[in-house]
Amino acid sequence: MGLAGIGWAALWVRRGGQGPLAPGPPGGDAGAVAADTGGPALRRILLSPTVLAAVLGCFAAYWHMSSQLTWVPDYLRTDLGWNGVLAGAAVAAGALANGAVLLGHGLWERRSARRTDRVPRLPSGAGAGLLMLVAAGAVTVFAVAEPLWARLPMLVGPMALSAVMMTVAQTACGRIVPAGRRGPVLGLVVGVASLGGVLSPVLLGRVVDAAPTAVAGYERAWLLTAALLAVSGACAAVFLRPERDARRLGVPADTAPPR
Repeated sequence: MGLAGIGWAALWVRRGGQGPLAPGPPGGDAGAVAADTGGPALRRILLSPTVLAAVLGCFAAYWHMSSQLTWVPDYLRTDLGWNGVLAGAAVAAGALANGAVLLGHGLWERRSARRTDRVPRLPSGAGAGLLMLVAAGAVTVFAVAEPLWARLPMLVGPMALSAVMMTVAQTACGRIVPAGRRGPVLGLVVGVASLGGVLSPVLLGRVVDAAPTAVAGYERAWLLTAALLAVSGACAAVFLRPERDARRLGVPADTAPPR
């Protein structure tokens, strides 16, 4: 995957560029955006509540996704006594649920952006934060619920809602960053947040190893994941406010990426 990323980066440097929907100066060339480095200092952008909440939320979402792919199969075999085929099918169903959530949320946001009526909506970021809180509750049920029928629906349903933060955070950060600096800022957000996917398998594995039994260790690991989702979701619900931070930083609305 790393080599594929390097190859794509090389191809983009050679063939890529700003698309026809990239915002540009009024009456000017959209390609001039790439040279636009005006606006607030990079330090102010990176320390804004929106960017910090987005990084924390994406970190938790990557952590959650990686923990599911890494440890759920062994958990289903160890705790529930499933064979490898059933455990693999459950993990695949969870991955499909993640894809369905991302696609459904994207279509919903596109439809909402085109509405012209004045229907009250949650502040930008609050909805994604609340979805992460729902995912945290689902992970908690998955960890401690006694009957099997109460656990499995969490894996293929509400637990997938944390994935929404990955796209919402990108849009929110793009809103408060001048177009010429959007690439570096978004790249930094993804780079730091992706560490959650690297650290999760290692740290949760140590939590399981340190417990007296594997079952107790997995329960602690899932509760730790639920706590991380809950804290990051609450922070996103309160602090992920791109419109407010854009006004504070002096970033005009016409530099926002098209939705």
